[in-house]
Amino acid sequence: MPIIPLEDFSPLKLGLQVDDNATRFSNYFHVLRETIHWSNGWLPLEASFHAKYVLGEDLHDDARGQVKVRRRIYELRANEDWPGAPSDELAAQLDRLADAAGPAELAQVIYGQLKPALIRALEIHLDAVDRITDEVSYIVIEHLLRRQRAHVERAGRYWNITPEEPFCDDMGALEIRKRETRDLKILPRLDEPARDEGIEITPEGDPYLGEELYVNGDENHVPTERVEQQHFFHGLMDAELCAAELMARNSHEHPEMPWDFHVDMARQTWDELRHARVHEVLMKSELGCEWGDFPIGFEYFKSIYAYDLLGRLCLFNGTSEQKAMWRHSHRRQVLLDLGQENVAKVFDYLLADEVPHVHNGVRWGTHLLDGDPKAYRAKVQELREGLDRTGQPVNPPAASAT
Repeated sequence: MPIIPLEDFSPLKLGLQVDDNATRFSNYFHVLRETIHWSNGWLPLEASFHAKYVLGEDLHDDARGQVKVRRRIYELRANEDWPGAPSDELAAQLDRLADAAGPAELAQVIYGQLKPALIRALEIHLDAVDRITDEVSYIVIEHLLRRQRAHVERAGRYWNITPEEPFCDDMGALEIRKRETRDLKILPRLDEPARDEGIEITPEGDPYLGEELYVNGDENHVPTERVEQQHFFHGLMDAELCAAELMARNSHEHPEMPWDFHVDMARQTWDELRHARVHEVLMKSELGCEWGDFPIGFEYFKSIYAYDLLGRLCLFNGTSEQKAMWRHSHRRQVLLDLGQENVAKVFDYLLADEVPHVHNGVRWGTHLLDGDPKAYRAKVQELREGLDRTGQPVNPPAASAT
């Protein structure tokens, strides 16, 4: 449906020159690109689950917006000039992301300066564009503006954000360095993720959780009693957080990968965080427990994170997620047979999300092996030979270079 009714014959307005339009979208590109990159880097080290969730949801939202921005730049100016590199003025603000000492400082730059600057630029752009001759740009701008406003409005509930003086009047109008590029720095490797204050972290995790919960076939045990479900879903919530953190770091540590890879990782990061939220609600509303009631451990996370990107894709996406599909289906059916519909329904959408997660492994693992799907399958099989019965690597590498 057209934005302007077809019965409306108001005069066209001048709008923006195509080059000016491309420049504005290029500046949006640079802000979104680096916001996504650094949000991925710091997400595992944000201790608060709810703040971690918001960071993951916003970076996924920004990744989707970036797809639209990149496409519009291509449509307006399909050559090597755009998006170029940011001006010195914008680069100085983006450097603050790279210099952030932690998640709170990162959030201050994103929500206190960059996103408000993006909102102001989008408002100016929306007012200037002609909605008939450039309806495509209008739709993209309107979507971005609505989402960025929502991000800034919500952020103050999870971080102590101090509004900053604008660093310029109109960020969208800043010059770009045509045909140049800007490299992205990478944070040091993780030791382990951060969790909410008061969460007990031990080397062995929750001793209540036995191996039979995490194997496939006849040996698999489905938790059906209240106490074992409390421990199980608490452990599963942490596993979902670890999965989100692994995907976020896959993206952050590999800026050289194609943009579609980063979009897929952003979506899976958000998926895993949504799963964790489902378990948080289930524990509180159905099981009589809550996040933090039991100890957790990072042994599995560390064993997968130790691998390079190909190894992580093979072992997590291509093995852990693939084998979890059977367990989710099995758990769902057992619980339905026992009349536990509210618990069983959790596994319905977990199972649905595992399918694209497995495909992420196939797609990008194959990409890393020169597009050879047979080589990917062979690599998965090779690495699976080094797993124990629960799917955890027996002898992971020391600390693989990213």
